[in-house]
Amino acid sequence: MLEIITKKEEWDGVLSEVDMFDFYHSYDYHKNCAKENEESVLFCYREDAIVIALPLLIRPIKDTSYFDATSVYGYGGPLSKNITAAVNVTVFYTELQQYLSKRNIIAVYSSLNSYIDNQKRILSGLGKIEKIGKIVNIRLDQSISEQEASFSKTTRRYTNRNKKIFYSRFGNTQKDVDVFIALYYKTMNRLEASEGYFFKEEYFYKLMESNAYTAEVIFAITKDTHQIASAVLFVKTNNTIIQYHLSGTLEEYKHLSPIRFLLNEIRIQGTNDGYTYFNLGGGFGGKQDSLFDFKASFSNDYQKFKVWKYIVNPKIYNALTRENTNITARTKTKFFPLYRYKNS
Repeated sequence: MLEIITKKEEWDGVLSEVDMFDFYHSYDYHKNCAKENEESVLFCYREDAIVIALPLLIRPIKDTSYFDATSVYGYGGPLSKNITAAVNVTVFYTELQQYLSKRNIIAVYSSLNSYIDNQKRILSGLGKIEKIGKIVNIRLDQSISEQEASFSKTTRRYTNRNKKIFYSRFGNTQKDVDVFIALYYKTMNRLEASEGYFFKEEYFYKLMESNAYTAEVIFAITKDTHQIASAVLFVKTNNTIIQYHLSGTLEEYKHLSPIRFLLNEIRIQGTNDGYTYFNLGGGFGGKQDSLFDFKASFSNDYQKFKVWKYIVNPKIYNALTRENTNITARTKTKFFPLYRYKNS
């Protein structure tokens, strides 16, 4: 039976049942990411001892009576319990399709999470799963020395040198968050980042307040002048996964790469605290670019980053796509859903 969950208590109850979840799956994070006209929904399917839970945001399609659904910013996808190779999920497909059609939801998109088992097995019968690129993981279940054996010469040099230049401080007070926000915005402005990276201040405060996971900020502070040079906001879930979420660095310290110092500090703390994974993420848009190369200088344990795309109503999907004036015969993009594509 498919249940549609929108209340925190019920949502949290499902998360307590499944084998594993990340902070991206939580009710709090979905409510934090949802825009004013978007609805946070957890699709929960149960059959005997089997549980499948798929969290999504349902959003209206402008100037139509239709909707689509998407995952939050980060790594989402379905959660589960008691899924084996012998499990038949056909009834889940049928009930999900029926609900989506009834709600006039014509397309669904979700990023997938490399640390959650059985996501491909659950979704492979609906739509398609595409590999976008790679993400970099540090194996925190290895010893400190084993992890460092995968460091590039550049990262090893910077981390050793920066121990003499900076000291670190962890924090989670509102003052700490305010300092991080200012540094983050300044960095995004310098990088001329797109609008989507300029989260509202409320986003940061709510992220730190949740008790479904632990969000922290770590600062790199100069030993001589006590200037905050760089900061990382990271999130820990279930004593298992650490996610490198957001960061910022003052331009005058960029050449010293204090961010390497901070990631190293998080790595050591996470290892000592018994965590298993430290996800550094990948390049911009899943590309193997300079950002990816920077992260890969810490580890050669690469995980596949995949997304799920499902067109529920091809007729309406194609009609809306034809109406998009940004799309021409020359348009080449994997953007989904295509009717929301903008070429600017």
